[in-house]
Amino acid sequence: ARKRRVEALRAHLRSGLEAALRDPLTGAHNRRHALPWLERQIARSRAGLAVMVADLDFFKQVNDRHGHAAGDAVLVAVTERLRAHLRAGDLLARIGGEEFLIALPETTRAEAQEVAERLCHAIRATPVAVPGLRAPIPVTLSLGVTVAEPRPGMAPPAMQTLLEEADRALYAAKARGRDQARFCTRSAA
Repeated sequence: ARKRRVEALRAHLRSGLEAALRDPLTGAHNRRHALPWLERQIARSRAGLAVMVADLDFFKQVNDRHGHAAGDAVLVAVTERLRAHLRAGDLLARIGGEEFLIALPETTRAEAQEVAERLCHAIRATPVAVPGLRAPIPVTLSLGVTVAEPRPGMAPPAMQTLLEEADRALYAAKARGRDQARFCTRSAA
């Protein structure tokens, strides 16, 4: 009986820890998990580390026109599509309402560009079917991307610097028409 109680307590603790590190709606990691993970990746990176900030375009209109339940369904579908196009060791985290952080260890700028374009296409290609709505909801994604490439004798970039660069690139993608990926204009390292 004691062994079963201890096992139940361990399972409860694991469940609580997992809940503290995941977004309950989408199952993606949350900011609490993502930022320390990113810090560790920056410190150990021996090759490129791509950092992307993704934002759903005009998401407020989805909630306003179709309701929050439809918005939730869109967030879940987008998360599933993003996850399907990332590698097992990549990071996908929901860090705000309709904003995601994506990090790709061991990734060059060219590879990051390819992944970013693939992610935009994956979201754009198939509108999200929502139960109770006659027509699926079209969704697009804007991405800001930066790549930290270690250089001998130079300290790795600060996590905050990478996030700010990706965020600036995201604003550039939004300003240039949305539904696209833009790179930071300067190197992160």
